[in-house]
Amino acid sequence: MEKTVCELFAGVGGFRIGLEKSDASWNTVWANQWEPGKKTQHAFDCYVSHFGRKENYINEDIANIDKSTIPNHNLLVGGFPCQDYSVARTGAKGMEGKKGVLWWQIKDILEKKQPKFVLLENVDRLLKSPSDQRGRDFGIMLACFNNLGYSVEWRVINAAEYGFAQRRRRIFIFACKNDTNYYRNIENIELENIIHQNRFFYKTI
Repeated sequence: MEKTVCELFAGVGGFRIGLEKSDASWNTVWANQWEPGKKTQHAFDCYVSHFGRKENYINEDIANIDKSTIPNHNLLVGGFPCQDYSVARTGAKGMEGKKGVLWWQIKDILEKKQPKFVLLENVDRLLKSPSDQRGRDFGIMLACFNNLGYSVEWRVINAAEYGFAQRRRRIFIFACKNDTNYYRNIENIELENIIHQNRFFYKTI
C-alpha cells in the first residue's frame, strides 16, 4: 500500500512529524490548516516553514473546499477542533457548535475519497458530549463510520503515562475500511483479544 496521507486541521504538523519519524516513506499529499477570524495564520505559517510551501498545503476554510479536488490518499489524519467538546469551555455545544460541526467536513471527505485508514484525535470529553445528552456526538460519529463501511476502535491515552509532565487525556480514534487485509485479519478475533492482544492500540494498555 502506498503510504499517502491527508492531514486535516494540521496545526503545525504534529501527526505528520510522528508518522515521518516512524517511517520516512510516509508522503503527505495534502494538508489543510485554517484558523477562522485570524488575519495572521500562525499555525499554517509554522507548517510551511517546516515543510515548505506547496500547492497542496491549503490555508482555506475546509468547508469551502471541493472535496473531489483532494488527492487520493490511504490515510486520513487530523486533530479536529475540540472547543465544542471540551469541559473547559462553558456552554460547549458539541456537534452543534461553531467548530463542532467540522466533523461533517471529515465525513464528507471520507465519503468522497474513501481512504483505507483514518486516525483522529480529540479531547476525552468527546465521549460524553453534549452534557445534556451524553454520548450522542460520539455515537453519531461511530454511525457515520459504520455507514461508510469502516470498523472503528478508540482509546483514551494520557500523556502523563508516557513520561510527559502533564495530565493530558486525549481520545484517539482509528478506523479501517472493511475491505482491507487489515480488517480481514482480525474480523473473527474475539473482542477481548482485540483489546488486549491485537489491533491498533493494544500496546498502549
